[in-house]
Amino acid sequence: MEHLWINGEFMPLSEGRLPVEDRATQFSDAIYEVIAAYEGVPILMKEHLDRWERSAAGLQMESPYSRETREHAIHELVRLCGQPRIMIYGQLTRGTAKRAHPFPKGVPANEFWYVRPLPHPNEQKYREGAACVTHPDERWARCWIKTTSLLANCLAKQYALDHGAFEAVLYTEDGTVTECTAANAYAVRDGTIHTYPAKPRILAGIKRELILRLAREEGIPVKEEPFSLDFLRSADELFISSTTLNALPVTTLDGKPVGEGKVGPIAQRIGERIAAFIAETTSRSGAAAQPGTA
Repeated sequence: MEHLWINGEFMPLSEGRLPVEDRATQFSDAIYEVIAAYEGVPILMKEHLDRWERSAAGLQMESPYSRETREHAIHELVRLCGQPRIMIYGQLTRGTAKRAHPFPKGVPANEFWYVRPLPHPNEQKYREGAACVTHPDERWARCWIKTTSLLANCLAKQYALDHGAFEAVLYTEDGTVTECTAANAYAVRDGTIHTYPAKPRILAGIKRELILRLAREEGIPVKEEPFSLDFLRSADELFISSTTLNALPVTTLDGKPVGEGKVGPIAQRIGERIAAFIAETTSRSGAAAQPGTA
């Protein structure tokens, strides 16, 4: 079920190897992307691969493979996995060369994608809400590039786990809330969704863009502008999202209840719309794949 495509070859994930002096190992000189597939259909793959290309350009990195080849590899990996819920992970490294800070010349990039079953969501968390803590944002200034350099994220995530929370909501030195370690963050106040704008300080999630579009279709006001920790702590609702999280409600923050301490109506409605979008996408794609269907 866990299959790998690396530099043009398919194999079991357990057999995949990168050299010790790969730039990803030495410098985290690599980008990555995560896509979810349901019922054999990668969701929002175009948007994910668009972001992949933006991240690669941001690191002045080129893949030897075309987008068409990449898409074919992803679809074949999904087919090989054969599970109803799949996580698709891709990584592009600058390549393998003797350790030195300057970019090596004439070295081909290494690209790989793999798949594994995606666990079912913790329904209890969606019914009751998750706990979050706040934590300083200690990451670099180019968060819009989806780089594998994630140590600051890992440290903040571990801080959250050590304090009995699911995620950490990050904030800058002036107290501005940005996002989470592996998710975008949203505060709801007076019926309006607030989230940090799609600027270099955050990784603007593909699910984030879907949520904002669905919210506007629902007539829910959206404000993409910075807000403070005080604003976050006084919100009526909080929720977070990522490729594998569909508007997960947050009901406690730093050990204190958010709003009334229960899942709010807007997070619940957005979650329902995401689920409907995924169902419609898989149904439409499945029908398109059947001969003689419209």
